[in-house]
Amino acid sequence: MVGKSLHKAITVISFILLAIFIYPIVLIVSSIVTNIESCRRKKEKSIKNEVAVVTGSASGLGKHIAIELAARGCHVAICDINYDLAVTTATEIAEKYGVKAKAYKVDVSKYDEIVELNEKLTNDIGAATILVNNAGLLLHSDRLKPTVKEIEAMINVNYISHFWTNRVFVENMKCVKKGFLMAICSFSGLQTMVMSEPYSSTKFAVRTLMRVLRAELKIEGYSDIHLTTIFPNFIRTNAKVIQLAEDLGFTKVYPFLEGDEVAQRAVSGMLCGEVEVIIPSLNALNYRLLELLPQRVQDWLIVTAVRSSIKQ
Repeated sequence: MVGKSLHKAITVISFILLAIFIYPIVLIVSSIVTNIESCRRKKEKSIKNEVAVVTGSASGLGKHIAIELAARGCHVAICDINYDLAVTTATEIAEKYGVKAKAYKVDVSKYDEIVELNEKLTNDIGAATILVNNAGLLLHSDRLKPTVKEIEAMINVNYISHFWTNRVFVENMKCVKKGFLMAICSFSGLQTMVMSEPYSSTKFAVRTLMRVLRAELKIEGYSDIHLTTIFPNFIRTNAKVIQLAEDLGFTKVYPFLEGDEVAQRAVSGMLCGEVEVIIPSLNALNYRLLELLPQRVQDWLIVTAVRSSIKQ
């Protein structure tokens, strides 16, 4: 008992000392880096009359992203498992922004349907050179023990589907030697979010996938195919995410974001050639600070915070 108490005391003291001495340094460095990035940020590249595929875009963040693209004169394919809602969204966008917008019913976890989507879209509007992998699932009938089907569904939609869409649509980009690929990840792809083991795991995997693909494209000489990974905080567009975040007390540290503000920052970041975008930017500071700590301390902080929230 004494040993455990001593260990906990040392852990707490270590964190306090690290926070006191390191946090100001990280804050200063982060501010400098942010200012440099702001100065170096390029103007948005024009995407007028380009064609974009946005998965999971009948509603939520995907819809907001499709709107941001259309507002810049880009034609959009509204791809979703909910076809009726996708039709409504496509009609709204076409009427408001004067671009071509068409709905497609697609299960992104099925490669054959992605191939078929590319063929139909090329005939209907044109070959897509912009891809936004936004579709995602959070399924937890039991947070600590989701069913086998739920785990498979989350992995297939949140992660495996990126391989299928990338394989098909990056080929379009290679043909014209330009394009944009955006992956909607999550802040849970940077920091541990407990009670969402399958979901968070897929988000960490997406980050790695994008980093590897970016390097491979550069090795092949496709320097004008730009890849951007987005790490937003909890967004109000997903009721299940909202409930999970509130139950675990994460909203006390990471407040909810609105879908339109995330979409604006994401699309602007993509068109300016940013590689990884953490939203809001303050999260980047929190992330960098925690990464400086030993993993044991990180684990202790997360467990302590969650236990405290659950008790309340």
